[in-house]
Amino acid sequence: MQALVTGAARRLGKAIALELHRAGHRVAVHYRTSRAEAEETAALLGGAPLVQGDQAAEPERIVLEAAQALGGLDLLVCSAAQFEKAPAESLSRARFEAMLAADLTGPFLLMQAALPLLRASRGSIVTLLDVCGTSQVWKGYAHYAAAKAGLAALTRLLALEWAPEVRVNGVAPGAVLLAAGTDPEGLQKRIPLGRIGKPEDVARAVRFLAQEPFITGEILTVDGGRSLNPWSSGGI
Repeated sequence: MQALVTGAARRLGKAIALELHRAGHRVAVHYRTSRAEAEETAALLGGAPLVQGDQAAEPERIVLEAAQALGGLDLLVCSAAQFEKAPAESLSRARFEAMLAADLTGPFLLMQAALPLLRASRGSIVTLLDVCGTSQVWKGYAHYAAAKAGLAALTRLLALEWAPEVRVNGVAPGAVLLAAGTDPEGLQKRIPLGRIGKPEDVARAVRFLAQEPFITGEILTVDGGRSLNPWSSGGI
């Protein structure tokens, strides 16, 4: 199995790349600016190919380089994303559009570019979403929530349009990598399973959806049950 993982240099993308490698996938490591971290990830994968690029600006080249390096493409994991806090009242058009480009337009164009290869291999796509924009919204994250909600809708729509050749699913993590200033002890009290998530929890969910041939159009929430108890002071 050949997989392209976007944003694989660090954080969740890195964990996903490592998990897929352990499962026997050959992985291409995509990055935009984090060259040194991408090289470290590639080394952990036994010398995986690197693909640099802005997915919103050059999706066709990114997909082509990955497929050429891997010898085909069976799986696309759209995990590259931006995350920031900004009050809606003062949110500029430029910042709003930049977030949509990174978290919605870019993944869509990349999925579109990969479609012919995935159709040929009867492969699949997994998008990285968030509980913010799927089951919750948080104060101060209007542009982020809008982008993730749009990507969640696209995930379900493309699963419908591109079936039966290509499966499309999403994973919506909850509290995994915490923003600066977050109180982990207070947050844990709102998570039924009693702990903050780990990147590996999300990575295993991605692997599961990539390997299950009779699942498409699903968004798998990985939040320790927090969506059952979602009250919050306005963020993660």
